[in-house]
Amino acid sequence: MESKSRRSALLSRGQLRLLIWVLPVVILLLSLLGPESQPEAVISADSDRRIYQQVIPQQTLFRLHLIAPHPPALDASTQLRQRLITQACIMRLQKPDELGDWLSAQGWEVQVQSNAGYRLLQLKSGRPFADSDVRQLLQQLQTPPTVDWSALLQRTQAEQYMMRQNAEVWLASPPSSNEHLSLDPLADYARQLQPSDWRITLTGPEYQSLSSVIFDPAPSSAPFEDLMLSPKPLPVTPAANAQLQLHRWTLPQVKSIQDFAQLLLGRELVVQPLSRWLKQQLADAPAHQAGYSLRWEATQSGGLVTLLLQGEQWPEIPAWLPQQLQPENVETARQTLLKQLEGNTGQQQWMDLLALYQLPPDSLQRLPTQLEVLELSAMQQWLQSQLLSDYYHTLSLPH
Repeated sequence: MESKSRRSALLSRGQLRLLIWVLPVVILLLSLLGPESQPEAVISADSDRRIYQQVIPQQTLFRLHLIAPHPPALDASTQLRQRLITQACIMRLQKPDELGDWLSAQGWEVQVQSNAGYRLLQLKSGRPFADSDVRQLLQQLQTPPTVDWSALLQRTQAEQYMMRQNAEVWLASPPSSNEHLSLDPLADYARQLQPSDWRITLTGPEYQSLSSVIFDPAPSSAPFEDLMLSPKPLPVTPAANAQLQLHRWTLPQVKSIQDFAQLLLGRELVVQPLSRWLKQQLADAPAHQAGYSLRWEATQSGGLVTLLLQGEQWPEIPAWLPQQLQPENVETARQTLLKQLEGNTGQQQWMDLLALYQLPPDSLQRLPTQLEVLELSAMQQWLQSQLLSDYYHTLSLPH
């Protein structure tokens, strides 16, 4: 006997008709909701604000920045001293018989960067950084490398000699009142790289439990022998192809998030009137030689601004610059900063500034609100006070 099979529809016609009407609405609602938002990255810090950390899940490597503040190099002698210590630090880290083999055994990559007011060591690792390893690195790093210091000084001074053939470099690090100072590199090295002076920032895919024990001083060792070196006289003033004028002033100490917001906004504001004036000058006189460079450098005491002007037609900066700021300049500068703060790109560089100034770890989250309340009159007054400070000075080439 032939068997008969019965098939029943999963959905009735009425249900299908309802689904056709409802499904587009559901798709529209889901598209409006967008993808699931990622939790906001939070920066944490220890109680002494020496170690700052942020977990970035999408980051594949662990990154550790070591920050050692030092006095800014305001003249050629101090610049030479700082360059000598930086070169010795690089040799200590890279030479196999110094720390090179030990770092390779840890699987760490390291780069050294020298800034006006601090030395920065950037380390990368495929695994979290441990207390014992970082403490050992800082303690060993304080010991100067075994090198021919006279030869190292000669090489460093030769590099500086070549750099200072450039008129702009010469202006930015002019001769000091005493260019024949003796150097004691062993003492300078140990003093500037003490474990207790470092600041640290950390990022990585997971939390890393570093503690303040990493700053423990190195075990007592025999004092270093005095090694006094006498640098050779630096070259004479270089020739300048056009009139160059340096304007330099200090920035106030950053003690709060309010100070930090004012410093950052001021940095962005100053660029706009300078660019506007230069554009107009070149439009009026295309053959006229004019230009500028502006460098803001963070230091533990606040910062340093170096403005180099090329050409003879520039107005008097202290009286002119604050008055050129306009309300629209403040808003443009504010939006530029807010855009820079977005996302995790460059986040550790922002954390480095928090560590240098030892600001609260939530400063970046609070920064937009602080930027919003800063008005034109307050920024004009802030800039004017820096330009009228006792430190403000100018220097020009040709003299």
